[in-house]
Amino acid sequence: MPNGPAFADAARIVGSTPGLDVGIHLSLVGERCVAPLGQVRGLAGPDGSLPASYASFIKAYALRRFGLRQIRAEIEAQVGRVLDAGIKPTHLDSHQHLHILPGILDIVLDVAKASGIRVVRLPLERGGVGRRLFSLRSLQLGVLSLLCRNAVKKMRRAGMRCADHFWGLGVSGHMSEANLVQILNRLHPGVNEIMCHPGFSDPATEKRYPWGYRWDDEAAALRSDAIRRTVEERHIRLAGFGDAWDAGDRPGP
Repeated sequence: MPNGPAFADAARIVGSTPGLDVGIHLSLVGERCVAPLGQVRGLAGPDGSLPASYASFIKAYALRRFGLRQIRAEIEAQVGRVLDAGIKPTHLDSHQHLHILPGILDIVLDVAKASGIRVVRLPLERGGVGRRLFSLRSLQLGVLSLLCRNAVKKMRRAGMRCADHFWGLGVSGHMSEANLVQILNRLHPGVNEIMCHPGFSDPATEKRYPWGYRWDDEAAALRSDAIRRTVEERHIRLAGFGDAWDAGDRPGP
């Protein structure tokens, strides 16, 4: 996250970890702008703060408090900050998936292409794990799915790659060992992306992102013996976006 408070530390870790695949997690909400304030007025407040959430972002966008010009300036500034740090990103996505919105996707594809990034996340989950009862969350995921379906052809025309299959939205922030095993057993031939949020919680992070995400549990699930065995038994090739399409797009998960 180029405008996250831990960016400098993340860049330091990347610099000391050769071979680590790193993506850019654009954030147009919940943080502060990277672009000069004069270029993003309306998108950012007088103190540089961006909209608090995707809902407030969409409302302000619909009311034309800012437009695509300001969004482009901020996206270019965020990508530029990562490149200036000496990082060569392999892929690009965004906080709360705002890069999939019409108009914004065109900007993201342009900036990614100009920056040598050839993979953009397409969070289109089909048949994932998790509860499917009707709720506000299921409605949000339905809208996201529709936007993703409309984005597929545009991404292909732009020469951008995305995973053939995407998993994790239904259990976002709560990826347990059990549902991770379910996902691994459902993988399809091709490139499968599993979205998860492993980490180590602390009071400051929980206050900043009060979503009830179980970062520690996800980290433990990814490191568990059961997951390692499932990967081996299913002959799953683990890869980052830098080499996911190697070996001639070979079949198999």
